[in-house]
Amino acid sequence: MTRWMAAVTMMVMLGLTSAAWSADKYRVQEVLPASDASMTPHGLNNNGDAVGGAGLSHGGDIRVFITQRGPAAKELQRATSIDYAEAKSVNQAGQVVGSMNAGTALRGFVCTQSSGLFDIGTLAGDNASGAFSINNSGWIAGSSSGSKGTHAVLWNPQLKATDLGSLAGASDSQAFALNDNNDVVGSSGTGDDVHAVLWSQGAGIRDLGTLAGDRSAQALAINKSGQVVGISNGSNGSRAFIWTEANGMQNIGALSGGAYSEAMGVNDAGEVVGSSSSNLGLRAFIWDASNGLRDLNTLIPSSSNLVLTGAVAINNNGQILAVGSRQHDLANDREANMDNDHHSGATRAYLLTPIT
Repeated sequence: MTRWMAAVTMMVMLGLTSAAWSADKYRVQEVLPASDASMTPHGLNNNGDAVGGAGLSHGGDIRVFITQRGPAAKELQRATSIDYAEAKSVNQAGQVVGSMNAGTALRGFVCTQSSGLFDIGTLAGDNASGAFSINNSGWIAGSSSGSKGTHAVLWNPQLKATDLGSLAGASDSQAFALNDNNDVVGSSGTGDDVHAVLWSQGAGIRDLGTLAGDRSAQALAINKSGQVVGISNGSNGSRAFIWTEANGMQNIGALSGGAYSEAMGVNDAGEVVGSSSSNLGLRAFIWDASNGLRDLNTLIPSSSNLVLTGAVAINNNGQILAVGSRQHDLANDREANMDNDHHSGATRAYLLTPIT
């Protein structure tokens, strides 16, 4: 799907090293790597707990483990039949959702420290699923797939699945995120194109469209007030957007020299994070209505020797979950961007905390 949802070989709730740097805007903590594991972060809650995936640079055994704001990792489950598991989201209660290899197909899971990974199932007749977001009430947004295509799904806390449907003229849809109001965002086919969509309680599906002139769009995150962010694609490239009820879909833009941008997270204050190309390469950004688009690398100290290439989530305390490389040179920048085989031995995850 997007470059920050590349398949990797482990699921982790990420612990943090004690090493940190001070900066005018953000303090930076490196997420604890497992052995020579490459880190792919995905989700962050308001406690500062982060989740994602970790895979050895050239493969290796699956290790499914969880930590809570510390470097010690507790292995939840080790199953020889599972060679892939990746966490996508974590709520305030520490419930984690993601996808795992169930032997014949990928299946969505929910887990806690006490229960381990639990298969959330599929829609009737399907054989595959994925869980991408969980809210603080335990509702899960994701997708279910089978011979009839892929459908966006909302699971309730008892894991009863509801097909959210698709736009008229299409059969496929996907759900990527939800808020605590159970508003769900994702994408749906239109017959010819793919549009960003919003499902809300009692109102059904709503077409959010694309940026002007584009052919496809995906909504990737939503906050409590209903602000939606994502990516729109067309002949002019891929561009990050923010959608609001008042202004519709607006182009966030790209960093200087860039033709690509993608918005991956938004908090309740309307701060947006993502990734953008630039004249320096791929870089993590933060955007808000007052300051516009800013390269996160300019908001951390140069002495940290980091290149942050993407920011995947921001919580309501302003903490940002980002990915990058500790070595600031061309070779490592390329590794941090990852190749088609997902070989990225230098890639690490970082938690940025505002200095108050």
